[in-house]
Formats: sequence, C-alpha cells, structure tokens
Amino acid sequence: MENFPLIFIGASTGGPSRIHTIVSSLSHDFRGAIIIAQHMGAEFISSFIKQLQKITSLNIEEIKRGVAVALGTIYVCEVTSRLVIKEGRLWLEPALGVEHFYSPEVNTLFHSASLIDRSIERIGIILTGIGDDGALGALALSQSGAQCYFESEESATVFGMPRCAKELVPSGEVISMDDIVKVIQHVGAA
Repeated sequence: MENFPLIFIGASTGGPSRIHTIVSSLSHDFRGAIIIAQHMGAEFISSFIKQLQKITSLNIEEIKRGVAVALGTIYVCEVTSRLVIKEGRLWLEPALGVEHFYSPEVNTLFHSASLIDRSIERIGIILTGIGDDGALGALALSQSGAQCYFESEESATVFGMPRCAKELVPSGEVISMDDIVKVIQHVGAA
C-alpha cells in the first residue's frame, strides 16, 4: 500500500471560504491527499468543486462512488463517506445504509480514518461550523495516534464544531486559520 500523508477536513458554516484558502495555498507538487467533508447539499458540491479547481492545479474529485485514494489529490465528499481497504489500497466510498444527521457527516469519515494503518500519517482538522459533528471522529483519530487541529475562536465564523472537538479531545490543538494552512503545507511538502 502506498504511504503518504492524509489530511481530513471537516467544516460547516463558513467552511467554503476556509477550504478555498487552504486549496489556494497548496503547491502543485503537494505530497499528500486531502479529504473534505463540508456540510453542503449534494446538489451544490459540483459547483463548489468547479470553484476550487480554478485556484489549483491539483486534481479534485467528488466522492459519489468508490475511488482509490491517490497522491496529490483533493477529495470532496458529496455524501457521507468512509475509508476502506480494497485490493491492498485505500479507497473512499459512500457510507450507505445509515441515516446521518449531517451531510456529509464528519464523524463517519474521521472514524474510518482512525481504523487504518497507524504507519500512515493522518491529520484531522475541524474548521468553523455549528454543532458538534467531528468531535467524536476527532477523538477516535486522536486515540489512534493522529494529530488533530481545531480552528480558533478568533478566526472561526462559528466556533461550535471546533469548540466541541477541543472539549472532547484535549490533546488536539486550537490554532488560527493561518497556522492550519501552515500545518497542511508542511505535511504536504515534497
């Protein structure tokens, strides 16, 4: 199995602008994969991806069916998705058969990431948003040895999701949006 860093991002209210900031900061030779669960209706995901594709040369894929995870690719979940191992490779696929309050749900994605081989570097990031989605998933990720970061109250549009995550995951770091960008750039540096 290929081994490169995986960065998981969960966001809700105010998230699209934060994701735009992150994607626009990435170099063309980014040495990782980014998987995004942004609370957003499935009907808006394609146009969101088109906006992001205008600001990066990296490949961006929409997760609406199973796809192998590839280096230098950004994945945007259209529906609640999870990581699985197939044919010795990491795959992202829709998590079917379960109702989720949020769509796409961050907890399911992060929890699935906590189950993969610990030798793969995994980073969990909770950005701005209302509610508590992502907190339980960040706890599972943290307990599996991954580092977690939560957007600070000063930079978040809504501090709900990052606050809930920090309350549940004391080892996670609350940092500014600028520092989140630096962490992602560092993890994906060639």
